[in-house]
Amino acid sequence: MILLIDAGNTRVKLAWLTPGDARRSAPPLILSHEELPGLAARLDFAPQRILGSNVAGKGVRDTLEHASRAAWNLPVRWHDARDGHDLLLNSYREPARLGADRWLGLLGLLRHVRDEPAWQAGSPCILASFGTATTIDTLAWRTQDDGTRRAAFIGGLILPGAALMVRSLAQGTAGLPLAEGEPADFPTDTDTAIASGVAAAQAGALLRQWRLAADACPGAQPLLFVSGGDWPRVQGELRAALTRTALDRADPPRWLDSPVLDGLACLADQAPSPASGPGIRPVSR
Repeated sequence: MILLIDAGNTRVKLAWLTPGDARRSAPPLILSHEELPGLAARLDFAPQRILGSNVAGKGVRDTLEHASRAAWNLPVRWHDARDGHDLLLNSYREPARLGADRWLGLLGLLRHVRDEPAWQAGSPCILASFGTATTIDTLAWRTQDDGTRRAAFIGGLILPGAALMVRSLAQGTAGLPLAEGEPADFPTDTDTAIASGVAAAQAGALLRQWRLAADACPGAQPLLFVSGGDWPRVQGELRAALTRTALDRADPPRWLDSPVLDGLACLADQAPSPASGPGIRPVSR
């Protein structure tokens, strides 16, 4: 069995797959950082290999490494944006600096859409991940010099996540609360005003990228995919915005429970590259 680890800023997701099978277990097992030393006790198997993605820093990486070696005498092979370039083109100005979670999430998205008729016909795909930070990234086909086409990451946004926006207002101003509430069209109290503003900012960023992707791929309707723990804060506002605008022709957003784990599953059957040895790698977004 191959263990897959997605170490994020607030929690860690785990899944596993049988060698030769790209379909991982679902839903993922979710642990807090404090639960990581007892990782082995949460599993009923001893893995043969461990693949991981880490954006949570050296401390979390070290804890996972120690738990894996103590339980199974196995290292964690950490993957990032230096892996999987045969599967997807990376248009980042410095490709290796693209965050591991963003890159692996896009590999996972590609796994979900690669056989879809709309994608094969030229529709771009947008993955919005609503976590500590919100990232909104786009895949599209790009024609190569030899006339062939390849799937490519063409770029994306980073903005503070919904919860981080709320906390920053509470911490950075003298009179605003740590707001709780549901978005409304015309808020009449402070909590609702903050919740509505945050949801509008998140949804507006995603709608912006939808329009740009549609313009970049004329005649093809972008496909929307979403993930992350803060999605519930945003989904009502986004669905309402889609209904109120010309974008009501867009397909509803589709939920992915962990595209990073799906990206690791894509890499599980590949031979390790020289760049993908164990150890910490630069954490970039």
